[in-house]
Amino acid sequence: MGQEIKRNSDAEGRSAVSSALSRGLNLLVAFIDAPVWLSNSDLVEKTSFPAPTVARLTRSLADMGLLHYSTKRRRYRLAAGVMQLGGSAEGGVGLIESVRPLIQQFADQHLVHVSLAALDGAGARIVEVFHSSSTLVTLRLESGYVLPLAGTATGHALLSCLPIERREPLIGELALRHPHAWPALRKAMMAAFEEVKRNGYTRSMGSWYTDINAVAAPLHCPHHDAIMSIACSGPAQHLPPERLEEVGHALVPLAEALCSRAAEELHTYAGH
Repeated sequence: MGQEIKRNSDAEGRSAVSSALSRGLNLLVAFIDAPVWLSNSDLVEKTSFPAPTVARLTRSLADMGLLHYSTKRRRYRLAAGVMQLGGSAEGGVGLIESVRPLIQQFADQHLVHVSLAALDGAGARIVEVFHSSSTLVTLRLESGYVLPLAGTATGHALLSCLPIERREPLIGELALRHPHAWPALRKAMMAAFEEVKRNGYTRSMGSWYTDINAVAAPLHCPHHDAIMSIACSGPAQHLPPERLEEVGHALVPLAEALCSRAAEELHTYAGH
């Protein structure tokens, strides 16, 4: 009799854990195709969960490093923990943590905002950002933000990583999404591919926002399946065309160093 009660209790416990896990995952999914920052009220509306449940879940997910809470905005966004889980699923195990010091050093040396992005469907999802500690200039670009593939240096660098059999269908999808602007977008995209072939990086001036310039390089890491790029961006007055070229030339060896460091980390991990 006692054993029967224990089995029922275990089953109820597993059911409760499963329900909590399901709700937590559904809450994270609510951030897909949504603004970067969401309040508890936004999440209640998106998930139809009771407000106390949402409040409890967001606190727990923040404690786990899966959500980040901004006291200024009083809202949550996806945190690096989610990006790292996604990176692991795509084969990018350990990539971010292993290269973080190199990227931060680059950002400080060149006084730029640096971002790592990964291909996510028909968008470029920002995985991590690095701000120079020597400048007050920052951009409203944070982990979890999705940039368009067409018309941005980050997106063009990502597309340049793809084999032709994957790139062409995706370009076709982008053409359908941007029918009116497509001739100009396609022209800029083709020019960017040529620039990557020629220099190892591609530039964009005022394409994301009219006063923001950027330069990006693809990350060709054969040991990682994730399609990624690294970009430097900033206000046009701080990154005029001549500086974009200078930073771009420095960005190429950084991209190569990042892939070498990631390969070393992966080899060490496999050796264990």
